[in-house]
Amino acid sequence: MLSSGLGYALESAGSCDSARPCDAAIGGRRLPPNWFNTPHTPLDSAVYSAPKVDVDCGPAYQPNHASATTACAPPARSGTLLGGFEFMWMRAHFDQNVAMIIDPPVGNTLVPFSYDYELSPRVWLGWQSRKSGGGFRATYFRFDEQADSEAVTAVTGATPVFVYVYGAGGNLSRNAQAQVGETLTSNHELTLQALDLEATQQFRWNSLQGTVGGGVRIASMKQYMRGDVRDAGGVLQEAVSNDLDVQGAGPTMSLQLRRGIGASRLGVYGRLRGSLLMSETTQKIYEMKNVFTTELEDAAVHREVITALEMSMGLQWNQSLGRHSSWFARVGYEGQAWFDVGGPVDSSSTISLDAITFALGLQF
Repeated sequence: MLSSGLGYALESAGSCDSARPCDAAIGGRRLPPNWFNTPHTPLDSAVYSAPKVDVDCGPAYQPNHASATTACAPPARSGTLLGGFEFMWMRAHFDQNVAMIIDPPVGNTLVPFSYDYELSPRVWLGWQSRKSGGGFRATYFRFDEQADSEAVTAVTGATPVFVYVYGAGGNLSRNAQAQVGETLTSNHELTLQALDLEATQQFRWNSLQGTVGGGVRIASMKQYMRGDVRDAGGVLQEAVSNDLDVQGAGPTMSLQLRRGIGASRLGVYGRLRGSLLMSETTQKIYEMKNVFTTELEDAAVHREVITALEMSMGLQWNQSLGRHSSWFARVGYEGQAWFDVGGPVDSSSTISLDAITFALGLQF
């Protein structure tokens, strides 16, 4: 009777429908709920319940029967570290690019500074949540530029050769002038640094992957221009200089988009950034005349909001490195515009930068 009753129970357990729901199985057999019509104990639950698969277990780690010991991979980390380095071959452009002016009897000839492409670094380091896509990122950028020296000797019919420096919105001006037989030599250099500290959020929209960021930018820009007038014997006769120091901080927002090309690892990317910097500009204008007989220095300090815009685009190659890591390489073109930061001969003109970029990045 016991064996026949047990057989009937097992046979009945094998046929389940919506009217007779079944619990999970032991060895492929399915048991009706509360088989012995007695309250479930913790032991019953352990025996009759189906093995629960840990969400952090890959297929190779899932148990295949109730008594198996679940062997799982180590729990996935909650976040991903991000880092990278970008090489930028960058050149500066100024809307008030004046090295000197040659003043013949009819009309004037402007001689601009000539700027070459310089290698500049950009580095970033951040963290991103695997679950929500939120995170943070720090980015540092530096650009150093020194123009080629420009020199012109004043001759009869093309004199004087001069350069003027303006400050305080044109309310201050100083100059250096070369007369016949004298040579005016002008030099200009620029150093620009920016640090961005941002909260970031990754998102997807159709075939696009993107990262939006917002935070604060801290920026510093220093410029120095000097014009020296020397006689035929090399003795310094006159000089003028423009020393600019801009320090600012303010909100910044960024957007980066990526899209794959077909099923390949190659894709395209685009990046935008805008910043509003509450800045203080300190300008010092120096003038020397008649072999140091007269020396003057003007100083002006003013506060203003500086706008900085950046845009870049190019191609990106992605490659995985195991289960949670990957790296990428990208090449592109970038343009930047810094408004009202001044130039070689003033304190309020615009600087534009363009660059060919190559970057390597890693997430792990």
